[in-house]
Amino acid sequence: MSAKSTPSRTRRRLLWWALVLSPALGLLGMLVLASNSDLPSTEDLENPRSDLATAILFSDGTQMGQYYRENRIPVNYDQISPNVVNALIATEDERFREHSGIDLRGTVRAAVYLGKKGGASTLTQQLSKMLFTERSSNFITRTFQKFQEWIISAQLERQYTKDEIIAMYLNRFDWINQAVGINSAARVYFSTTPDSLRIEEAALLVGMCKNPALFNPLRRPDTTMTRRMVVLDQMRKNGILTTAEYDSLKVLPMGLKFQRVDHAEGPAPYYREVLRAKLQDLLSSTDDEGNLRYVKADGTPYDIYTDGLKVYTTLDGNMQRHAEFAVSEHLGTELQDDFFKDIDKKRNKPFDFRVSQKEIDGILDAAMKRSVRYRILVGKQCPNCERPSRYIEKKKHEGSQHFHCKPDLGGCDTYWPVVPEEDIPAVFDTPVPMRVFSWKGEVDTVLSPMDSIRYYKSFLQSGLLSMDPHTGFVKAWVGGIDFKHFQYDHVEQARRQVGSTFKPFVYATAIREGMEPCRELPNQRVCFDMPPGQPDWCPENSDAEYGGMVTVEYALANSMNTITAWLMKQYGPQAVTVLARHMGVKSPLEPVPSLCLGVADLTLLEMTGAFATFANKGVFIEPILFTRIEDKNGNTVYDVTPKTDEALDERTAYIMLDMLKGVTDGAYNPSTGRTVGTGLRLRMGWGSRAKYGNIKFPTAGKTGTTQNNSDGWFIGITPDLVTGVWTGADDRSVRFSTTDKGQGANMALPIYGYYMNKVYADPKIEISTGDFERPSGELGVEIDCRAHGPVKPTTKPNWGD
Repeated sequence: MSAKSTPSRTRRRLLWWALVLSPALGLLGMLVLASNSDLPSTEDLENPRSDLATAILFSDGTQMGQYYRENRIPVNYDQISPNVVNALIATEDERFREHSGIDLRGTVRAAVYLGKKGGASTLTQQLSKMLFTERSSNFITRTFQKFQEWIISAQLERQYTKDEIIAMYLNRFDWINQAVGINSAARVYFSTTPDSLRIEEAALLVGMCKNPALFNPLRRPDTTMTRRMVVLDQMRKNGILTTAEYDSLKVLPMGLKFQRVDHAEGPAPYYREVLRAKLQDLLSSTDDEGNLRYVKADGTPYDIYTDGLKVYTTLDGNMQRHAEFAVSEHLGTELQDDFFKDIDKKRNKPFDFRVSQKEIDGILDAAMKRSVRYRILVGKQCPNCERPSRYIEKKKHEGSQHFHCKPDLGGCDTYWPVVPEEDIPAVFDTPVPMRVFSWKGEVDTVLSPMDSIRYYKSFLQSGLLSMDPHTGFVKAWVGGIDFKHFQYDHVEQARRQVGSTFKPFVYATAIREGMEPCRELPNQRVCFDMPPGQPDWCPENSDAEYGGMVTVEYALANSMNTITAWLMKQYGPQAVTVLARHMGVKSPLEPVPSLCLGVADLTLLEMTGAFATFANKGVFIEPILFTRIEDKNGNTVYDVTPKTDEALDERTAYIMLDMLKGVTDGAYNPSTGRTVGTGLRLRMGWGSRAKYGNIKFPTAGKTGTTQNNSDGWFIGITPDLVTGVWTGADDRSVRFSTTDKGQGANMALPIYGYYMNKVYADPKIEISTGDFERPSGELGVEIDCRAHGPVKPTTKPNWGD
């Protein structure tokens, strides 16, 4: 019997060893396979790939916005609140400081209790998964990935300190709602910085790490609060909190201060969009040999969405806030209501009665074809991810032709039906639910897309640019009334007729050539000879009043067309055009007589930069939007070099400033004894104008109003701040019916007044309240026309026929 039982016992032993060793051998085999698989290199471990947002900074270093594919700006360990670190370790990996990447105790516990008493993954393993593996739904593949993560975790522990691993984990984690990394999460959910997070805030964010979609405080506040309590309890169990502290913290409200991350929201959205384009142009620019000027160490170009650049802008956060307030205050509470009342009287509102139906149909058709809805319908833009037509293909889907946004090119894998071109007008005439802009907040309504186009064309737009004339630094930029609904920028993109704001170019040309501010000239019409077949051009004053003598200073302060035309005839359109070029005007200028009255279409950026030349002693400085770009390591990629042009001598620039002060202070007319200026309301401290008027400090300026009241301008100059404002509708055929409402002094000047009153009252803003610096030596001409009387002409002016 014993002899026969020996083989049986042997088989049992072999079976037992097989059962014991098979898992071990399998484990060993998996480890061998994983160690020989495609693991990250040493270089990959030292520089793990991570898309980093470009940070846009105000002039004081605070953050204005970001460009990103992932909203992530990393921070160092010492920039993270200890509350976050303590909560994370207590909840996710209690023995983090003790293990070397793999917690064997935790692994055994997870296996025995099937994860019911905590998972097996350490923070290091979670980090390795975030950095180097993508979770597979296949059990075998996922098991293999687990072994890879063990190996990578051990490598990470050798490569980095524990503090560095914590920082990498927190910088990498996606808290959803466009909050990638602890820096963004702190700002998005609590409007704070990561070093300032309180215990209860840290507990909420750490609680989200288990499953951010499940524990989303915006969608599941109760579930999120329960999870926060779990984190606080873990901190209590680990001796970080006392029972008393835990009891007091667990009853606190959630305390969210959620800030939605959207490029259309936040400060200076128009500026940020313009800056985006300028940065992309700069970083893709090449030298004469076709080589990129700015490249990374590996020779590849910079990407503003992934390379973690820092852009140091010139914008002052406080001035920007005051500028945005000024535009919304005047248009949102005053001017737009007046405009609605005015256009309600028009038979084809919002268009002026002088515009034909054919012209209106053309305007609406062009607007329809520029709309996002139309671009989607014709397959020029993806509906969900806004990718352009190169991402789109036509494809049969569900039995009919569809457009497809191709995911393999970076699209969003969206299908939508092809609509025949001839059916699109009917789509635009069909009412649909939509949310539209109003000054009192967005409104849910039902409109046809075509009616919504008419509705949006009823709104007045505005642009404001404020800059330091001595450095060229742009301090505030408002490109429109609401970036989400009106994305066209009215500072640099829009060219509008400038009207009387062009006249200082004419007067500066005359002063430089010897004309005196106090010289008297007769107020009568001047005619220009025109080419054969055309009638002579004889500009008229806006008030149609003529006769008497006026000084050159008075004529500028009151925007008199007759005197401006006479000066243009004396010195010629070519000389005026050349001066405008030296003062920074780049848009097309025809050297024709009518240029003196501002028929040219220029940008607010050009006009404000040109007027800054007067305050900078005649030296033009091209407006500067940012000063420096740094890479993610703090190395300088680009430093701005100012571009200048000595356009005027200092004497002429000062005389022009003194004359332009007459616009706001009033200029003396010796013939009538009156002191008048088109911008006097800026000084008024009574009535409805006191809200934006009552500015007592030295200010030069110029108003401008264009034909049919389509455009209103005001550009104000102080010794260290020059600010331009334009207001009007996007379509010139949409305008006020009367000049008292449509003039620059009513449409644009109040915005300047609101802005400057805020600036002067802000203790955080350093701004001069003194007068303009007078040049040393003699000016050679008298500028105080009231005290010394007008200068009589020595010869009779040549007024022409």
